[in-house]
Amino acid sequence: MKIEKYIIYLFVLIAVLLTSCSNDDTDFGEQYKKTIFFVNSQGMLYTDTCACGENDNVLTYSVYCASSEPIKSDLTITLSRMPEALDSLNHLQSLGNPLYVPKVLMPEINYTFEDSVVTIKAGQQYGLLKVPYIMTGLDPDQQYALPLKIVSNSQGYDVNKDLNIIIIQIKRINGYSGEFSGCSIELPNSIIRSVVPVLEAMSANTLRMPIHTLSSDVTFHDTNFMILKIAGDSTAVTIEPWMNAIVTDLGGSTYDKKKLYFDLNYSFTDSLGREFIIHEKIGNMEYKDDGDDE
Repeated sequence: MKIEKYIIYLFVLIAVLLTSCSNDDTDFGEQYKKTIFFVNSQGMLYTDTCACGENDNVLTYSVYCASSEPIKSDLTITLSRMPEALDSLNHLQSLGNPLYVPKVLMPEINYTFEDSVVTIKAGQQYGLLKVPYIMTGLDPDQQYALPLKIVSNSQGYDVNKDLNIIIIQIKRINGYSGEFSGCSIELPNSIIRSVVPVLEAMSANTLRMPIHTLSSDVTFHDTNFMILKIAGDSTAVTIEPWMNAIVTDLGGSTYDKKKLYFDLNYSFTDSLGREFIIHEKIGNMEYKDDGDDE
């Protein structure tokens, strides 16, 4: 009987515990500290795009408050410009990469930084700072960037020391730019060369690209590049030399806006004075055939 009473007592105890657990609505509150950081700031450098021809280009900085529950009142976060962070990035990157191109601080005349405060609204976990900028007057051969740092916040929350600085680099794009691949044919002997040029946006309808198979290294920018100008119909293309390059437009160059494909005709003279006649066919590497071509 003692064993039976013990078993009954044990069942009753288990039932009480289970009932207690199921009815427990205790609020355990915050499970870890709230921490503030820049989104996309891993490694500090983040690349944003500038659509050439648009007048409302904006750099967007997103600040996040990590927590197990949303904040209960508005949180203000103060930011500041930090040029020395860009200097530090350039130094460190140059040590490990001899081909690294140093980033240049965007001139203050090219952007507006009037509001240095980001607000995260109650019940939310992130806020945005928008910095309007313009590309007018900037050197196309420089890589411009704007560095910011989280300075303080209204609630005294922790700031992630590894993610409290972001450097946004601006990359020009337009409706034609990108990485291309194809062939560059030397005439009249039809010698075919494989090419993978990067077409850089210079304005809404102009591109800069390397000539034939010439080096695209920055040290040869004044001799090895040409300009493509796409007409208003987005089909006809004219070719001009960039800086000191010797390039002649041979006419008949076109752009297929559906297949993202250039068909180019030009001649150029190399550093040894030799002239080459070129028929170049290149397509954007992002193009995907949808199967609807007739």
